[in-house]
Amino acid sequence: LKKGYQEAIEDITMRMGAGMAKFICKEVETIDDYDEYCHYVAGLVGLGLSKLFHAGGTEKLFPDSISNSMGLFLQKTNIIRDYLEDINEIPKSRMFWPREIWSKYVNKLEELKYEENSEKAVQCLNDMVTNALIHIDDCLKYMSELRDPAIFRFCAIPQ
Repeated sequence: LKKGYQEAIEDITMRMGAGMAKFICKEVETIDDYDEYCHYVAGLVGLGLSKLFHAGGTEKLFPDSISNSMGLFLQKTNIIRDYLEDINEIPKSRMFWPREIWSKYVNKLEELKYEENSEKAVQCLNDMVTNALIHIDDCLKYMSELRDPAIFRFCAIPQ
C-alpha cells in the first residue's frame, strides 16, 4: 500500500481500538455516550475512509466533523435496524441504545420487543431516529460533493 493509505489506516485503527476498549465494560447510558461509542466504531471509519478516498486522488479531503457525522449516521441506522438481533444475542445481549432515550419508555431495553409494548417501542424508535437525523445535513453535504459514482454508492447504501 502507498504511504498515504498506510498512515490513514494506522492512525484510525489505533484510535478506534483505544476507544472501543473503553466500551468493553461501559454501557451506553447517555446520548453523549452513544455519540462517543458511535464515533469510535464508525465516525473514525468515516474519517479513515475520507482520507483513503483523498489519498486515492478521486475525492477532496472533507473536514473531520463532516466525515465523523457521516459515520455516526450510518452507525446509528445500523444500531436501530439491529435492535432485535442485538437484544437476543446469546449468551449476553448487546445493548447500544442509550438508556437516556429508552428509559423514558420502558424499565428494561428488552421490553421493547414485546407486542404489549409496541406503542412505547414506536415512540422510542421515533426518538432514536430523530437522534440519527441530527447528522443528515452533514451526510447530504458529504455525498453531494463526492465525484466518484462508486464511492457515492458505497456511502449512500448502508451495508
